[in-house]
Amino acid sequence: MRSTFLIVTFLMFSIQLFSQKAKVDDLIYRGENLFKIKNYKEAAKSLNEAVELGAAALEVHYMLGVSYMEHPNASDQLKSLKSWNIIEQAGFPDKLPKDSYYYAAQAFHKNLELQKASKYYNKYLTLIGSSDPKLLAEVSLKKQKSENAMRLMGDKKDINVVQMAPPINTEFTEYNSVVSADQSVMAFTSLRPDARTGRAVEEIYITYRSGGNWGEPTKIPLNTNDNVGTAGISADGQQMLVFIGSGNKGSIYIMSKNGNTWSQPAPVRGLNSNNLESTASITPDGKKIYFASNRPGGFGGMDIYVAEKLASGDWGNIKNLGPEINTKYDEDAPFIHPDMKTLYFTSNGEHSMGGRDIFKTLRIGKEWKTPENMGYPINTPLDDNYFTLTADGSTGFFSSDRQGGYGGQDIYSFKMPEQYANIPLTMLKGKITAGPDKQPVPTKIKLIDNENNTKVDYVYDPDPNTGNYLIILPPGKNYDLIIESDGYLPYTLNINVPNQTYFYELYQKINLNLIRQFDVVVGQEVTVNNAFFDTQQEGEYTPRQANEAMLIQNDSLDVYGMMDAIIATEDTAAFNYLMDLMYSVNPIDDVDFSSNPDDMEIASRTYYYDESDTTTLKSRVVEGETIFSLPTMYVTEEAKQQKENKNKVVTANYDKSLLEPVYKIYFDVGKAEYNTKYNETLQKIYDHLSKNKQLGIQISGYASAEGDPEANRKLSNERAIELVNFFNYKGIVRRRIIAKGYGATQSDSKNPEENRRVEIQIVDLNTVDN
Repeated sequence: MRSTFLIVTFLMFSIQLFSQKAKVDDLIYRGENLFKIKNYKEAAKSLNEAVELGAAALEVHYMLGVSYMEHPNASDQLKSLKSWNIIEQAGFPDKLPKDSYYYAAQAFHKNLELQKASKYYNKYLTLIGSSDPKLLAEVSLKKQKSENAMRLMGDKKDINVVQMAPPINTEFTEYNSVVSADQSVMAFTSLRPDARTGRAVEEIYITYRSGGNWGEPTKIPLNTNDNVGTAGISADGQQMLVFIGSGNKGSIYIMSKNGNTWSQPAPVRGLNSNNLESTASITPDGKKIYFASNRPGGFGGMDIYVAEKLASGDWGNIKNLGPEINTKYDEDAPFIHPDMKTLYFTSNGEHSMGGRDIFKTLRIGKEWKTPENMGYPINTPLDDNYFTLTADGSTGFFSSDRQGGYGGQDIYSFKMPEQYANIPLTMLKGKITAGPDKQPVPTKIKLIDNENNTKVDYVYDPDPNTGNYLIILPPGKNYDLIIESDGYLPYTLNINVPNQTYFYELYQKINLNLIRQFDVVVGQEVTVNNAFFDTQQEGEYTPRQANEAMLIQNDSLDVYGMMDAIIATEDTAAFNYLMDLMYSVNPIDDVDFSSNPDDMEIASRTYYYDESDTTTLKSRVVEGETIFSLPTMYVTEEAKQQKENKNKVVTANYDKSLLEPVYKIYFDVGKAEYNTKYNETLQKIYDHLSKNKQLGIQISGYASAEGDPEANRKLSNERAIELVNFFNYKGIVRRRIIAKGYGATQSDSKNPEENRRVEIQIVDLNTVDN
C-alpha cells in the first residue's frame, strides 16, 4: 500500500510539473511572438509570468528586460533591473544580442548605477564600431549624459526635494504645475482614466492654498474632446495659458478667471502655427510670451521662442531664442521668472543627466548666457521638467517620474538655497475698498514707468471679490499707479521704491469715499495706509543679505536688470524670507496697520469737484494712449507733510468772536428758497470768509418730525443746498463748507418756524473735524 501511495504521489507531482512546464513554455512562446512584433506591454506580462513560474533562461530575461525598457514610464523601465542583474551575473554571454549591453546600460543609468552604465555603454560602443553612425551618435549621447550625471551627483546641491502629498499627487500622473507668484493658486495637468470610456485623458485641475495647505483639486471643465493641459499662469493667478491638441498638433489658448469660474479657452492670436505649441510663460508686464514650438525654421525638435504683444492686442514679432538656448534636441517648458531676466526651461540635450533636465539662463543686455544645468537632486537621469519658481526666488516646483512616486509623474517642490536663489524683489500687497463699510469695488490698475513713460500692461486687476492685489517692484524705480474704480474718478498714486539692497514688503490699504453735502456728491476722498516691513533692519546682515548688498554696492548692472519687473496677484506672498528663508503666508487682511506707527505712511486727499486746480482730470499720452486721471497723489511726501501738519500749532489770525454766532435762516412752509431778507446776513458771513482763508462755515440742516419723514428730510436738504450754493457760487469752495444733517427734531409748537431752519456757523478749519 505504501509503495502504491508513493507511486501515485510521484505521478501526480510529475503531471503537475509537466503541466507547469507546458504553461511556462506557452507563456514564453506567446511572449516571444509578442516581442517580435514589438508589443512590449503584452510581451512583458507573459514573460514576467513565465519568470515567476520558474523560467530562468537568459534569453527570456533578455526579452523581458527589453520589453520593460521599451515601456514609456520610468517605473516600468526600472522593473527590468532584475533581469539585467541576472544577465550581468552570467557575464553577458555571447548568445545574447549585442544590444543587451545597451539596454542594461540605460537601466543602470536610470537607477543611478552610473559606473555600471558607463562600463556597458563603452562595451556596446566597442561592439558597434563605426558601422552605424546614427546609432553610434545615439549611444555616445547617452554615455555623455551618464558622465554628466556622475559629475553633477558628485557636486550634489544641498537641496531637499519634497514630494507633494495627496491630494495634489495621486496614483495617476500629475505634471506641469503652474503656480501664481504668491503660491495661492496652483494648476496642473493630470492624466487619468475617463469615467465614461476608461481611456486616459489629459485634464486640468486647480487648487487654492489656505492656511498653508493646498485644498482638494477640482477639474476645470472645458468644451473640447482634445487633450488639454496647463501651459502657464499669470503671476496673479487670474489668467491661465493652456494647451489644447492631440498627436503632434496643438496650440496655446488663454483663459481668464471670473470669480470662482474660468472662461472657455480663446486662442492666443498670432502666436500659434500649424504645428505644435506645447507650453508657454507670460512675462508679468503682459508684453511677452515665451513658448515652445516645433515649427519649421528652428534648430531641431522643440525650440523656445518669444512673442511680443502688438498694439492691436495680437501677438507677433516672434523670434527664436537662438543657438545659445536651442539645440538640435528638444527645449521645452519655458518659465520666465518675474524678474524678466531669468529663464528656466527643459532640455533633453547633451548637457542633461539622462532624460529631460531643468536648465537656467540669464539675459545680460540682449544676449542669453550659456544655460546651466540645475544639478542634482533637482535633476536626475529620469525626466525632470516643467519648472516654476516663486517671485521671491525661495520655492521651486517641478514634475518628475523619479523613483518613489505615487504613480507616473508627480509634482515636487523644494526650498531654493540662498546661494542659488534670485535677487529678491520688492512686494507691494494691497487692498482697494470703498465706502464707510469698506467693501471691495471693481477696479482696474495701470502702471506707468515714469523713467521712460511706458505703460506696464495691467494684466493683474485686483480681485473683484476681495479687492486684493500684489505688485512686485524693483529697487530704485518710480511708478505712477493709475486706479480706475467703478463710481469714482480715476486717480493716481505715485510709488517711489527706495534703492534698498534686500527684500522687503509694503502693505497698502486704499479706501475710497464719496463726499456728499446734503445728498449731493461734491467730491471723493482717497485714503492710503502704507505699512513697511523689513525696510530698515538693524544688526548684522545674514550671509545672503551681505552678498546681495555687495553686488549692488559694486554697481552690478546684472543685479539691477534681474530686478526689473512689475507683476501683481491677489493677497499672499513671501514674508521675511531673507531672515529664515521660510515662506510664510501673511494676507493683507491679517496686517495690523497700527502696530508700527514709525514705519507707517498715512495720507488722505479729498478731491472736490468744484476746484478746477485739483480735480480737473489731467491727460497724459503713454504709448499712443491718452490716459485721464485726477492729479497725482505723492503718498510718501503727503504722508510726511500731513503728519507734520497734524502736530503743528496754527496761529489764529482772526477775531475769535467770529466763531460764536449761530445764524439761523428760516424758510416758509413747504419752500426751499430762502427769503431775500437774509441776504445781508449771508453777505456778512461771506465777507468774513473772504478775508481769512483759515475760516470755513458749517451748515446744519434740520427736518421736521411731523409728516412724511423722507419728504421732510429731502426738503431740509434742499434748503441747506440753497445756502451752500450761495457761498459756492460766490467762490467759497466746497472744501471750506462743512455739511451737517441732523435729521428730524422735536417739533416746537410755540415756535413752528424752528422746525424749518438751517443754521450757519463760522468755524476754524484747522480745528474742526470734517
